[in-house]
Amino acid sequence: MRLSSLSLALFAVALLASCAYVSAQLDPSWQDTETTTGLFGVITNHENDKLKTMLAEDEDLASVRAADGRGPLWWAHEANNEEAIEILKNAGADENWQDADGKTCKDFTHGEMTEYMKKLDAARAAQEEENRRRLQEQASMDHDDDEDSDEDEDDDDDDDDDDDEDEKKK
Repeated sequence: MRLSSLSLALFAVALLASCAYVSAQLDPSWQDTETTTGLFGVITNHENDKLKTMLAEDEDLASVRAADGRGPLWWAHEANNEEAIEILKNAGADENWQDADGKTCKDFTHGEMTEYMKKLDAARAAQEEENRRRLQEQASMDHDDDEDSDEDEDDDDDDDDDDDEDEKKK
């Protein structure tokens, strides 16, 4: 059973490493975080007063990027949030910044996944499938080991029966 837990832990580490490898090919500061998720929600929900408050506390938030290289200005364009676009530009965001695919916030297709994110998703899916396959192999091996243990116990029981019969004969 310890081997299964160790294997599972190693597979989880491998999954994280493969995702990290794909994202490490870009700017390492581009990360999906609670901050980027929060900003995305505020901007796409047109909560512009909250956006102003967040930027007043930390103006650098105007330039944070998610793993695909997109950030607040992309989300404001996507949400057609003109006020947020102006707020972000005033805070230092630049409409000429490029995402992981080399596109600016003005030249992407609404709702379309970036090529980078498609690659990242494919890498994650492949790693998950490999992990699933390995876990199934491990479970099968563990099951086979359990069956072998059960057979050994049955063999021991048979030996006890033979001993009982020997005792009766005496």
